[in-house]
Amino acid sequence: MVDLESHIKRIREELDADSPPEGHEGRFLMKLDRRPVRRISFRHGLQIAASVAIILASGIVLIQKNKSGNKVAMKELHISVMEADSYYASQANQRYDQIRQFDFENEEEKVVLLEELNELDAYHQQLLSDLEANPGDERVINALIRHYQLKLEVMDQIIYQLNQYKTETKQSEDEKTHV
Repeated sequence: MVDLESHIKRIREELDADSPPEGHEGRFLMKLDRRPVRRISFRHGLQIAASVAIILASGIVLIQKNKSGNKVAMKELHISVMEADSYYASQANQRYDQIRQFDFENEEEKVVLLEELNELDAYHQQLLSDLEANPGDERVINALIRHYQLKLEVMDQIIYQLNQYKTETKQSEDEKTHV
């Protein structure tokens, strides 16, 4: 330990110096010059370019395949939605014809009822235009199907009430004729 202390005291001036010893910069620059310069050979550059080209081509092929697959899926979805739309439309038209064929005591009530049912078709057209703007949006598809289901339920309820009214009026007429 004594040797270490004497050695530090002896080279203390060198350790406290702000600048490196003389000739340090020259030795440093020589070492920099000896460092090998890395150059990319033509063959190596060609391999890199080929790798990049393969990666880009693969990406383009995958994107195109995904787009065409997506188009097929959208077309199938569009067909199934249109089939459902056609089914529900035929069911609604049958019920509409049933309601139209009923004999109403007041023709104005019949006109008002049929106009209100036609207003439901305006909402249906809005849903179809939303579907065209956002094909494949499940919220729009579900809203379209739910709209038809509700419309059919309302029409069934109207038909039921009209049949019930018809039965009640017929019974009351029968009772009057028997009295």
